[in-house]
Amino acid sequence: MTVQAFNRYLGVEVDRMESGEAEGHLELGAHHLNSSGVVHGGVLAALLDATLGAAVISSIPKEWWCATISLSVQFLEGSREGRLLASARVLRKGKKVAFAGGDVRDATGRVVAAAQASFHLWPYRPETERHRSEPFVVMRATGERIRVGKILAVGRNYAEHSAEMGWAESSPPVLFLKPPTAIVHDGGTVRIPAGAGAVHHEVEMVVVVGRDGREIPEERALEHVLGYAVGLDMTLREEQARAKAKGEPWTLSKGFDTSAPVSTVAPRDEVGDGSGLRLTLDVNGERRQDASTSAMARGVAALVSYASRRITLEKGDLLFTGTPAGVGPVRAGDELAGTLEKVGSVAVRVEEER
Repeated sequence: MTVQAFNRYLGVEVDRMESGEAEGHLELGAHHLNSSGVVHGGVLAALLDATLGAAVISSIPKEWWCATISLSVQFLEGSREGRLLASARVLRKGKKVAFAGGDVRDATGRVVAAAQASFHLWPYRPETERHRSEPFVVMRATGERIRVGKILAVGRNYAEHSAEMGWAESSPPVLFLKPPTAIVHDGGTVRIPAGAGAVHHEVEMVVVVGRDGREIPEERALEHVLGYAVGLDMTLREEQARAKAKGEPWTLSKGFDTSAPVSTVAPRDEVGDGSGLRLTLDVNGERRQDASTSAMARGVAALVSYASRRITLEKGDLLFTGTPAGVGPVRAGDELAGTLEKVGSVAVRVEEER
């Protein structure tokens, strides 16, 4: 029997939970009492555990969850009938653990038991799809979910951005990888790792692969495109600069969790070859990036062919095609909105990791 089922069997009810405090009650019945007619210690412990847990839950973000690490109960008085009232509050809370205390009183107001407990905290609910499901993107028209295998991204594909970053105009494109855990959907949150320094926005057209292929000829490349999305390649700029200076990979600066917000996917038949589309990025309603995909040094077909020279492209892979000029810093609390003509938009909020 699960804890929730046991509490339902006992009849434990939580009446209030807000701002790190909670109240609960239990109407005593014959099944709560031992052979001497006194309430079982386990019943009191269950009531306290539920109320203490409710207090902790009310003190953390709604997508977080907690679990009891330890529960220490003092049994002070016996109780035989009537209603038991429990109250609890959070005593201390850190990033991964919380401590709570509370007591149970009988109908006369006597304290019959008191407890303190510690709880482990997680930044997600264990049963949520975000935690257990495979990464995916969604087709705009049908709602079909497409599993994402890998994310490839292209640098140096807009001349003005290359100049902005100090790269030579003749520099070839650079390919790098982001893990699927970087994906964030529209309405989600980009979480900046604590102490990571400056983080920059880079809005991009994203190609979604629809058919497997390797060494794909450029003239056949569009046949492997399922559709297009608009995405953000969030970048820890200071970490990237340090890696470049040492000749090391960019992985940590480009691939941190939540670094790849992606919109729904528009089918290729509705968009074409991806050229001539207006691409924009607003931060808190202020336009930061505004360009046409026609300014790309290499178009979609050329990039798909180029990427497939050494890496097999598979259905659901994402190819970020590079960002135009105008990249810049974002801060916790900022609202970002990227748009791509004929495709759609993606909006996310920036927060700093706890």
